[in-house]
Amino acid sequence: MQVIGGALLASLGTYAFVVAQIQRTHAPFAGFAPGVPHDPLRLVFAALALAGLGVARVVQRSVLANAALPPLGRLRTAAIAALALCEAIAIYGFVLFMLAGRASDYYVFAALALVGFVLYFPRREAWEARAREMTRDDAARGIRPPGT
Repeated sequence: MQVIGGALLASLGTYAFVVAQIQRTHAPFAGFAPGVPHDPLRLVFAALALAGLGVARVVQRSVLANAALPPLGRLRTAAIAALALCEAIAIYGFVLFMLAGRASDYYVFAALALVGFVLYFPRREAWEARAREMTRDDAARGIRPPGT
């Protein structure tokens, strides 16, 4: 999971590289939709980004509470869902950059995505503790892993 998280994190750098290349090759870059008002879309994306950080926590808790999956499956699913929601935040900024031409749009959203990655990046010690806790809770409720 850390490899997947690292790859998603690296993609933020790839987006930044693309932003810089577009700015350099299309200078002065005013976006691909320069005449359209972007402020309403910027506000919508900002609201979605902030909501995404909170939704990631809710999704994680919901997945982790699903005893139908084995503990490792729950941990994987919860991590991927949270990291994907964080990645989406950076993509909002990239889309805004492509439309409006402001590199700061991408960088602000990428910074917010980085906050999400810090919050939700899978850590081995936390996973091991969570897996033990879930296994203990499942056993206390009489839930056995599938196939046993």
